[in-house]
Amino acid sequence: MKVLVSDKIYEPCLEDFKAKGIEVDYEPEITAAALEGKIKDYDALIVRSRTKVTKEIIEAAANLKIIGRVGSGLDNIEIAAAEAKKIKVVNAGDANAQAVAEHTVGLILASLRNYKKAFKSMDEGQWLKNELSGQELGGKMVGILGFGHIGQRVGKILEGFGVKLLVYKRGESLEDFFGKADIITVHLPLNEETTGMISAKVLSRMRPGTIFINTSRGEIVEEEALIQLIKLGKIKAGLDVFSTEPLPENNQFRQRENLIITPHLGASTKEAGKRASEAVVEEVIKELI
Repeated sequence: MKVLVSDKIYEPCLEDFKAKGIEVDYEPEITAAALEGKIKDYDALIVRSRTKVTKEIIEAAANLKIIGRVGSGLDNIEIAAAEAKKIKVVNAGDANAQAVAEHTVGLILASLRNYKKAFKSMDEGQWLKNELSGQELGGKMVGILGFGHIGQRVGKILEGFGVKLLVYKRGESLEDFFGKADIITVHLPLNEETTGMISAKVLSRMRPGTIFINTSRGEIVEEEALIQLIKLGKIKAGLDVFSTEPLPENNQFRQRENLIITPHLGASTKEAGKRASEAVVEEVIKELI
């Protein structure tokens, strides 16, 4: 049995394969063309978000039995193509939930307390104490859109701040939901149903001063409508994800005073990387032996 790991993972996990007599090749910089050319030789493939497991790669995989995604989202894997070839696809479950939840709460706090301008002004030698008065998180109505592993963890952390939680229920009006909250945080998987789900019409229902947080996927939101609200100063936002990644240097989301952006860091902690790697390696070993 042979396993190809095409993205960076917690490297000590590679020894788990060897202990079971499974060959493993670790090629975290492999190109898409090279992957398509050699995938026929492997029984399992392990990826993170960099590798796009396309239909072409799956069709070239003559012996592939399982694809493991070290993370939660599966949008970089052509699931239908894998299912057609009876290739099992697994992810890391809730391994990154704590990391993403903490990052989400960090973006909320940074938005409420004007940290972006505070950090920048202090580095520039200014002292803007009076101008940077912010808001407290306690008592705010926080709307959580997507109540899986990550959404639930966000809710649990926020309870300690004394917020009022509003959880979206499938079937209710999304427009009404967006009109009720002081803060809205998105934790949905990207699929056909959720792509473009947060439309211009939905976004327009946010009250002035609402804080919009997205640590799930950029494609879920109509980004042009979102940036217009930000430009007009109607809302604040904290974004960790974008429809185009890496975010281009001249992208209109950059250099906005009322917008905090991070480069898809939600799950990027040593602890989450270790947990996710261990979980997926365990699943792959179970499938192969």
